Amino acid sequence: MTRLPPRPALNWPDPETPASLDIGDIYFSGDGLAEKRAVFLDGCGLPGAWADRPRFTIGELGFGTGLSFLAAWDLWRRHRPSPSARLDFLSFEGALLSGEDAARVHARWPELEHLSRRLVQRWPDRARGVQRIELDDGVTLTLFVDDIDAALPQAMARVDAWFLDGFSPAKNPAMWSTETLGQVGRLSAPGARAATYTVAGDVRRALEAAGFTVAKRPGVGRKRERLEADLRSDACAHSPRRTRTALVIGSGVAGAMCCRSLLRRGCEVTVVDAGDAPGAGASGNPLALVMPRLDAADGPAARALLEAYLFARRIWIDLGPDAMRLLDVAHLPRSDRERARFSRLLADPPLDETFLMALDDADQGGGLRHLGAVAIRPDVALPVLLEGAHLRFGCRVTSISETETGATASLATGETLTADLVVVCAGMGAAGIGGLELPPLEGRLGQVECAASTSQGARAVADGGYVLDAFGKLVFGATFEPAPEGPPLVSADAQITNLATLERLRPDVSNVGPLISRAAIRATTPDRLPFAGRQFASSSAHVHLIGGLGSRGFLWAPLLAELVAAETFGEPWPMEASARAILDPDRFARRALRRQS
Repeated sequence: MTRLPPRPALNWPDPETPASLDIGDIYFSGDGLAEKRAVFLDGCGLPGAWADRPRFTIGELGFGTGLSFLAAWDLWRRHRPSPSARLDFLSFEGALLSGEDAARVHARWPELEHLSRRLVQRWPDRARGVQRIELDDGVTLTLFVDDIDAALPQAMARVDAWFLDGFSPAKNPAMWSTETLGQVGRLSAPGARAATYTVAGDVRRALEAAGFTVAKRPGVGRKRERLEADLRSDACAHSPRRTRTALVIGSGVAGAMCCRSLLRRGCEVTVVDAGDAPGAGASGNPLALVMPRLDAADGPAARALLEAYLFARRIWIDLGPDAMRLLDVAHLPRSDRERARFSRLLADPPLDETFLMALDDADQGGGLRHLGAVAIRPDVALPVLLEGAHLRFGCRVTSISETETGATASLATGETLTADLVVVCAGMGAAGIGGLELPPLEGRLGQVECAASTSQGARAVADGGYVLDAFGKLVFGATFEPAPEGPPLVSADAQITNLATLERLRPDVSNVGPLISRAAIRATTPDRLPFAGRQFASSSAHVHLIGGLGSRGFLWAPLLAELVAAETFGEPWPMEASARAILDPDRFARRALRRQS
């Protein structure tokens, strides 16, 4: 299996109705929108099923053209239970259409034009794994792009309604197998409903084996019958605990992104920071560069990094041109080994040519060009992310204790702050907070240099070090040394090292003006992966941690913050279970136990 997911081979029996040549079946027949509304929306009892619900989750097998999603979004807009209610739409697709083909299909229904345009603007990228896409009206699309038997076991969710919308069971049996529909049962909330256009006996029996009660209903169009199913369950419907207030410790990129995710879910958020401004620590460099970190092998870490990049890129782009610039990054190999790794990436790429190409300069042989990477101004971006929160600077948290209903933070001033949820995003500062059980952390001293630039565009070159030219600034570095005792201090030796990086990567740049050096401590872990989730060895859900982001804070932070929010509010996870496992705060303790036994 190639890492790049396939595009479906299409033909068009009529100008607006595609058929899959791979499967040998059409995506829909007749008035597809009317069929979706009758089979799936009516079949799952919508909108009545989400009345008075603060959040509702729809699951779908077969994203296809996105038409079922648009039908659900349109109904939600017209019958949203409250202005703060949220709809999660979890879908699975093995062969993703292009946005252009989807728009061609949607054009048949002018009533969906506005929603179609918004969806196509944010159309999922061609990459295996999970993509989280935020849309208007409190709607979030979480799409797994992979073979169904690989994707479903990696999902975590509590789905209230299922649209079983794969191709015909006779032509696409994997989508309707006992194993697939068993996973549907696993992911369902008590009382979940499911609907589908097929009444095939194997499908009925598989749904019943998964715990559903199945009934035939009159069909739509040329289909004489369809199925509706209800999950048999003695369990009471579970709603995640109400989280109305949140305390975020740290206003760097992790804290700011966590603040944003919680504000979007209606929380009242207070942000506490020992510094005097957002990003006073490692997040306060003049510029930040977000580019993908791609592994030649496909595994949980590679998936996590890719999913983090695609989500982060969407979030940063949304901040607009005052805070970010899109640019291409020339990524040069540091050794023959890395040149070979780049060659393997290009032979079996995890992203298509809209993101990744070979460098066309023969003098830079074996390099990569990352298209559409992002340069960020932290001094503009972080305050935007923190808008709407209560900000308290110059406040040092000394300890955190949990209660039955929340957690309390004690400040150095003797004051206490209580919230339903506390998220610690304090970098190495977390080690000084009592009451926490942390993963092992190591501080690394990083220094960058900044000079004025007259360049009108934006460009970057990297090979482990980097040179970033954007927003009228030339920023280059960075060192990555063991952290000293005491506060981070700039050094002449580090500046010499960074000037050598500039000469190596941008020999065309000479006579740089006065340099401003900046040093900060980055928190890293022994396996160089970050962590997010409930605090280590805790049985409570009131204290979460985000940390260990190292030198990739602006890449990791958006997805890790979204993960903490999703787990808190009982939403679908924004990453695969295997990727989530390697980011658990308690993974080091589990490894230690395995070694002991």
